[in-house]
Amino acid sequence: MDRIVNGYGAKKANSKLLPQSYEIKKIAPKEVVVEISHCGICYSDIHLIDNDWGISNYPFIPGHEIVGFVTQKGSQVKNLKIGQRVGIGWFSKVCEKCTYCKTDRDNMCASPEMTAVGRNGGFADYIKADKSVVYPIPEKLKSEHAAPLMCAGWTVHGAYRGYKVKPKDRVAVIGIGGLGHLAIQYGKAMGYHVTAVTSSSSKKTEAKKFGANVVVDYKNLSKLKNKFDFILVTAHADLDWTSLANTLDVDGNICFVGIPPSPISIHAFSLIMKRIKISGNPGGSRKMMKEMLKIAAEKNIKPIVEQFKFSDVNKAIKKVKENKIRYRAVLSRSI
Repeated sequence: MDRIVNGYGAKKANSKLLPQSYEIKKIAPKEVVVEISHCGICYSDIHLIDNDWGISNYPFIPGHEIVGFVTQKGSQVKNLKIGQRVGIGWFSKVCEKCTYCKTDRDNMCASPEMTAVGRNGGFADYIKADKSVVYPIPEKLKSEHAAPLMCAGWTVHGAYRGYKVKPKDRVAVIGIGGLGHLAIQYGKAMGYHVTAVTSSSSKKTEAKKFGANVVVDYKNLSKLKNKFDFILVTAHADLDWTSLANTLDVDGNICFVGIPPSPISIHAFSLIMKRIKISGNPGGSRKMMKEMLKIAAEKNIKPIVEQFKFSDVNKAIKKVKENKIRYRAVLSRSI
């Protein structure tokens, strides 16, 4: 059965979102249609709206932190039920055939379909996706909390798991924002010794509440030497990367999940003498996504959210751009 979908889309770069409709054609045997109840607003959505990465195709509906209920499913969908609450993240499909998919690295799939790149995403009432990337949401998680986990939680947990951070490892989280406040919570839940690094005095107390063992002001970070095994950079800012590298112990790793505006500049001597690695991470595998949601339910991990009506999407985006959200914006049909 064909379905008309109503949402809010961008018609050109740097534009406000306007009402937009499109038609979902007959679903394939492995596809499901989800009625969307909540959708988080990730800064990646803003990058796509503004075509900062040069991959946007207009018009399109953004949104990839999706929670809703299965309303239709194809004949080969056996793992999901009609009416089941589910989540969809950055991917709407992975091939399940390439080397990466076959080795639990499907977040690196050679021929994926992205939820809001070249197709329409979650700032809408319905969406279609392949069953391979539609995840049951644990009962203990509220939908408004589960939505940001579909990207933000997946991103930070995937970095920890992808680089095999071990219990009791000394982890520094740089930046206490939408990603950072979840990185602290997951770090604590996964048994790490977590140091939160921030330049915001108002966030120091909050960082302790999120589970940080230690909170350090960024301006004092250079005083720390050989203190960390893993640094997760969640901030979207240019920092003194050489000084940051000096806080790592031997075989330490600086991992980027935030995207600083300028190229990363660091003195090679700092890397050579302690075998330091510079890395990045684009989320986690499907297996990791399931584990991430399970940990959130078991350890009571939840993002701090501000909810908006779907019709107020432009108001929400404006607040995200102005850095006035603590800590994730979520579009909701329940307010």
